[in-house]
Amino acid sequence: MNHNVSVKCLINRSWNPMTKTWDGETAKGTLIDFLAQTAEDDIYGKVIPVGIVILETGAFKSVPVDFITMY
Repeated sequence: MNHNVSVKCLINRSWNPMTKTWDGETAKGTLIDFLAQTAEDDIYGKVIPVGIVILETGAFKSVPVDFITMY
């Protein structure tokens, strides 16, 4: 990936069965790359695409692409 992209992502998320939506905290950062990673909640080892994001706090985070939006 040649360009850094400003993104918002949902981190520290959990499924809310009452509202049938994901709850979590939204963080801003810069998307720097993509890769494939084993899903955390899949016992069968399913591989999913994730983005590598540098959060505004300076921390690196791998976030599933379903939880990343550009802004």
